[in-house]
Amino acid sequence: MSSAGNNRPIPDELVEEIKAKNDIVAVVEQYVRLDKRSGSNYFGLCPFHNEDTPSFSVAPNKQIFYCFGCHKGGNVIQFVRELEKCTWPQALKILADRASIKLPESDDEAYREKLEFNSRISTLYLEAARYYYRQLTGPAGQNARAYLKNRAISDSTAKKFGLGFAPDEWDGLVKHFAQLNITDPVLLDKSGLCKRGNKGGYYDIFRNRLMFPIFDAMGKIVAFGGRNLDQALPKYMNSPETPIYTKGRHLYGLNIAKSSNEKRLILVEGYMDTIAMHQAGVDYAVAALGTAMTEAQANLLRKYTENVIVCFDADAAGQTAALKSLDILTSRGLKVLVLQMPDGKDPDEFIKKHGAERFRALVDQALPVIDFKIEVARRTSTHQDQFNILSFQDLACTILAQEDNAIVRELYAGKIGTMIHTSAESVMREIDRRRTVQPTNKTDTLHQQLSDRLNHTDLDAQTNSQTANDLAIREEIYFLSLLADQPSLLALLKDQPGIDDFSPGAMQQVAGRVFKLLSEQKAFDTSILMNCAEALMVNERMLSDLFATASLKLEGNFSGQEPANTATELLREMRLNHLRRQLREAQALAEDLSQPEKAALARQRLLDLNLHIKQLRQR
Repeated sequence: MSSAGNNRPIPDELVEEIKAKNDIVAVVEQYVRLDKRSGSNYFGLCPFHNEDTPSFSVAPNKQIFYCFGCHKGGNVIQFVRELEKCTWPQALKILADRASIKLPESDDEAYREKLEFNSRISTLYLEAARYYYRQLTGPAGQNARAYLKNRAISDSTAKKFGLGFAPDEWDGLVKHFAQLNITDPVLLDKSGLCKRGNKGGYYDIFRNRLMFPIFDAMGKIVAFGGRNLDQALPKYMNSPETPIYTKGRHLYGLNIAKSSNEKRLILVEGYMDTIAMHQAGVDYAVAALGTAMTEAQANLLRKYTENVIVCFDADAAGQTAALKSLDILTSRGLKVLVLQMPDGKDPDEFIKKHGAERFRALVDQALPVIDFKIEVARRTSTHQDQFNILSFQDLACTILAQEDNAIVRELYAGKIGTMIHTSAESVMREIDRRRTVQPTNKTDTLHQQLSDRLNHTDLDAQTNSQTANDLAIREEIYFLSLLADQPSLLALLKDQPGIDDFSPGAMQQVAGRVFKLLSEQKAFDTSILMNCAEALMVNERMLSDLFATASLKLEGNFSGQEPANTATELLREMRLNHLRRQLREAQALAEDLSQPEKAALARQRLLDLNLHIKQLRQR
């Protein structure tokens, strides 16, 4: 439990909710002009000290910031605390207010009233969902049931998603509420389900519509969507924002999809696509609730997976929506593929026409983001079956110029060359020309400067210097950084690490703090690791600098490797290094002729150490 300013404990769950609803990039951008990413990180000039060359980096994947100039770093709460020069509880309150979260206070009557009112809206929504469901299954829902049957949605699927029907009556739901003694005008006004008429009475907003309850990730109804069953417009309508619902912060179907055994989520456009895919066995589908993809939704996806497949309609509007979503998703560190629907169909139509098995096979053919963008460029450059090579090469080379990975650029340059019947070298020259254009503004300059700084940070050079008493090696820096990124790894290791596996001095001190936190099952992440290293030096460098650098480069250096295997290999190298250090010490004693007894013991020690090294190398 954490403590507030009035000494009233704040539940850890509430602190985590406040952090989750305050994405660190969004918060930092209120104070610092951040440029686009270097790898998966944002950067800019540090707000804590004066500088001309950017040292300040923000990692959305880990929700941390770090300055390589003044060495300040941590999570979003620590950022606000440093910038506002306030206490931890004060920083927490600033962020809570920003997210419209009320911190509990022993004598806060307004807070209790707000909680009670939100609870009443939740109860009202539950009763509304029950009412809509009874209407769907009763005589009034005949047309709605026929519609679902025509869309091949089974009764069990409709029940699973809580589907209902709003009858073609002016006040059916209002009368239902009255029967339950729900008549408070403030509650009805804020529900988003009723409106007050000119004569003071209330009427239903949703009429003659198939109803879709919208659940939050925890399974609580927070809003409703409705599809018309006649020619009324709009075709789809969502309930407005309320005290418990903010548009752009939820994903339809996530309450079900989060329990899928798949380690990915597939993002589609609408309710029916989501429902049809779940019925087809693709139980990891979610929808963006009719809005353009938001950063909050991208952050929500990231809480449950790193792998997202974007599957929007094959029409022009759908492809445009997909392109806009890709940049938001990738900027949050998600690994994204794009599923292209053939025949101009949406997922629901495709499943209905070709069946679930064909669709599941289609999912496995999802394209990498670059392939999709190049395909869009090809279609954009084709008019009436005429392919405009000049337009295509310009679009394609611009796309590839934005790719940081040189191998990927070269690989796709070959593909583009084949498509336009020219050499890969010619394409590469065009790509390089776009990449070497002088920056047009100060932000571009900052991007390049910090990108160069990060790319040329050499942990081996930083950690193997012999100019300080406290030393560290690359592997132990990465080992603790990997553990901070995935604390559950420790339990998966066959050989458990100990303090003696680390270099004497600062590294053993930090390792001791880390293992104590983990043994007590306390919170541990990258920001806490940097705190553990606060003010400690190795090789005349700030240890927190090394941890920050390693954390920011984890994905790039160990991409595609099984984390447990990586940790095991790092630990093996740490132990080999420890044995080599002992070997050098024993070698020096063995050659000391002035102490023959110690020399003899040292020679025996050399044999034992060489044996241990040989055994470790054979693992």
